[in-house]
Parts: sequence; structure tokens; C-alpha cells
Amino acid sequence: MEFNAATYYRFADVDANRLFDTLGDVDATAKAIGALVKAFVMSMPQGKSTTFAQGTLPDLVVVNVRDTQAVNMSGAFLTPVKPDYVENATKALVKRAQEMDKVYGVAPVKTWVVRIGDATKSADALAEPVSLQQLVDGVEETVASRLSQE
Repeated sequence: MEFNAATYYRFADVDANRLFDTLGDVDATAKAIGALVKAFVMSMPQGKSTTFAQGTLPDLVVVNVRDTQAVNMSGAFLTPVKPDYVENATKALVKRAQEMDKVYGVAPVKTWVVRIGDATKSADALAEPVSLQQLVDGVEETVASRLSQE
């Protein structure tokens, strides 16, 4: 049985306004989105869980709040990254995000970066690194603030 370790990119989109329409409560909406962010970061595919080491957490997490539209950055990986994989994948993602923001005018209202190791340092160009809990708290505060203004 072969094993590989590759760049693993996941993307999720939540329309906070539509979720608020459903839940009808600003705090409940903010908490639900915060819980989703934490669960999305901490959950990993479970295939082959008894055969291979599980529990690998991401080296890099980037979360954006946008007032435009969802933007999928998977195009950063259309050309396979070369070793050092983490460093080059991070650089490719940062470059793609900056180009998308510049060309399409979809810059986020707020961005959070959770990262480990020197190989992910280039993501500091997107936002100052924070802990996962700071990310969740920040997302909840931002969502609640933005929904309260509407």
C-alpha cells in the first residue's frame, strides 16, 4: 500500500446573512459560524485511520470575512508545488490571494492566519498570525458586529 503526503487544500463558504435569516439571532449566528470554523480546522478525513498516523493538524489556516463573494484559492495549486512543500504551498496560496484581491477587487474585510513553523512565514503578508482560539473569537466578533449593523 502506498502512502503520500501532499498539499491538502480545503475550502468552505458560509453566508452569514442567510444563516442569520434562518436563526434570527445575531449571537447564535456568530457562535454557529465560530463553531463551524473550529470544527472545520480540527476535523480531518478518516480514511485509513487504522493504517496511517492520524491527527495531523494543518500547518496553515487562512480565514477571510468578505462582503463581496466567496473566493476559492485552489487555483494556487494547479501547478504542483515542489519541495519544500509547506513553504512553497504557502507562497503559492499567498500569491494567489494577493493577485485575486488586486485583479478582482475582492479583498477581505478581515483575514486571520493560524500557522506553525517557519515554512508558513510568508502567510504573514495576509495577516498577523493568531491562535485557533483567537481566530474563532475574532470571527464571532466580526460576524456579530457586521450583522448588528444591518
